[in-house]
Amino acid sequence: MQRKIGLVVDSTFGLSQTFIKQHQISVVPLKILIDDKEYIDGNIDPEVVVKALQEGKHVKTSQPTPELFIQAYEEQLKMFPQVLCITLSKTLSGTINSATLAQTILENQNVYVVDSETTINGGLYLAEQMIFYLNEGHNITDALNYLEELKDRGSLIFTVDNLQTLVKNGRLGKVQAFIGNVLKIKPILRFRKGVLDLEHKVRSFKNVILYLTDEVKKMNLLGKVTVYIAFVDRSVEAKELEHELFQLGEQVNVKITGVISPVVSAHVGLGGLGIYLTNE
Repeated sequence: MQRKIGLVVDSTFGLSQTFIKQHQISVVPLKILIDDKEYIDGNIDPEVVVKALQEGKHVKTSQPTPELFIQAYEEQLKMFPQVLCITLSKTLSGTINSATLAQTILENQNVYVVDSETTINGGLYLAEQMIFYLNEGHNITDALNYLEELKDRGSLIFTVDNLQTLVKNGRLGKVQAFIGNVLKIKPILRFRKGVLDLEHKVRSFKNVILYLTDEVKKMNLLGKVTVYIAFVDRSVEAKELEHELFQLGEQVNVKITGVISPVVSAHVGLGGLGIYLTNE
């Protein structure tokens, strides 16, 4: 069946260049500023941001302009009669505002903008699933309903070394950060449907891995589970977690998606390790 709908996402979704080209996706980049030097997300090695965080440099991010979204929409409309744009969660960034303003300026009723209500590799999972669905030739109404179903099924669970980065960027309350940092514990946060909560506290990274494994086991009781592992600077622990999850059997589909996008790493901070988990 012929695909009728083009796809636009922002650079935090972390799609590979191969996947982007293969499926004719338009990606709108965010920007990163490290000590006032500007970088384009997607054109910067994630390790540059990790190193900047380790050195205590001032790292900021900025959302794309509406003009960049207009260009992306026009690019997609040359290939497809309708366009679906999915952005990272509006509770984390104003990117969706630029996407919506671009839609308004363009005055084209065939462009649809949706908040993913997720980030890290949650966006990656949604984009992959939507492409597979759109390639089956579904219409926009069915596609929008399917996207909402996908969003309802999944959530992110992650940990960081220090909650101050999330507080500084307005992503988490100061009281929760105070509790986490004073007790010198590993905070476990859950991001579901655009809401970030401090869900649990453990004493070590080993216990983080145990907690994440238990959460996957719980979801496995409901059926097949897909788990995407991402990290900022915890590649060794990511491999440990992958090993533990592999032991759960064929009903758990697990893969490491790599370093979290530079823009998101800047907000998560050092020690970031997390999973996006969802039932199939």
